[in-house]
Amino acid sequence: MTLGLKMLLPRFDFASPATLEPTLELLAEAGSEARLLAGGTDLLVKMKRGELAPRLVVSLARIPELARLAVSDSGLTLGPLCTMTELATSPLLTGMPAWAGLAEGAASVGGPIIRNRATVGGNIANARPCADTVPPLMTLGARLLLESRDRGLRTATLDGFITGPGQTALRSDEVLTGIELPAAAGPSGSSYLKITRRGSMEVTLVGCAASVTLDADGATVKSARAVLTSVAAVPLPVPDVQKALAGCAVGEPALEQALQEAAEAARCTARPIDDHRAPAFYRSEMAAVTARRALRAAVERAAGRAS
Repeated sequence: MTLGLKMLLPRFDFASPATLEPTLELLAEAGSEARLLAGGTDLLVKMKRGELAPRLVVSLARIPELARLAVSDSGLTLGPLCTMTELATSPLLTGMPAWAGLAEGAASVGGPIIRNRATVGGNIANARPCADTVPPLMTLGARLLLESRDRGLRTATLDGFITGPGQTALRSDEVLTGIELPAAAGPSGSSYLKITRRGSMEVTLVGCAASVTLDADGATVKSARAVLTSVAAVPLPVPDVQKALAGCAVGEPALEQALQEAAEAARCTARPIDDHRAPAFYRSEMAAVTARRALRAAVERAAGRAS
């Protein structure tokens, strides 16, 4: 019986530098023949399947600054080696309504064993259409720090960084060295919801991340963002969410109408396909449902009315 999955990895050279500088040197020399190893939950599977056969695999595991998780007055800084378990359980995220959506996205990835290995940097770099931490990061205005030997450090917004399934603007000689989230500009809340066919270890059928910031008095929506996943080749921002919710008073009937308008905008933005997991019409309907629920949860968190 053929399982379609090789049991042995192809031959490759392996390096595990203890600092960033030799890592950049190795990438500069090997270029597209090298691959970076973080958690390995995607890379090793692709290598076993024969989809990738890099000449050189460079592990990032011994570089401590790539695993940092810190809060400052300017916001939150994540190292690309932060695991899903760390993000899902860190009080820096779970205890802050503004960043709770990122913790929810991380908590929904695979099962416990996968979350213990999978990293936020890998979730970005693999650019899967169903990635669960990318939409929350996008709603939170994530900025990526990218470094190479020859070009030095550059920054990029996460919006537009993923250009297609498995494709990003990351250059072959670059390392993603950090992810920065700006501090909230007022009372804020975020949320991530997704729909799957079973409770865990399942690919996302439809997901939506939302982030809402209120005016200083905490009574009126100042800004709102929503990003859909698994309804297109790339994560999709819903542009009309800001127009629908801005200026709405928290707790007033008009807010429910605004949430419904935002949900309809999500339905219209989605570009799903039919596949063996779900038909396109179902995904369109669920895009509206998840957007409405995620935005409502973000508003409630921003107003201090939900955990």
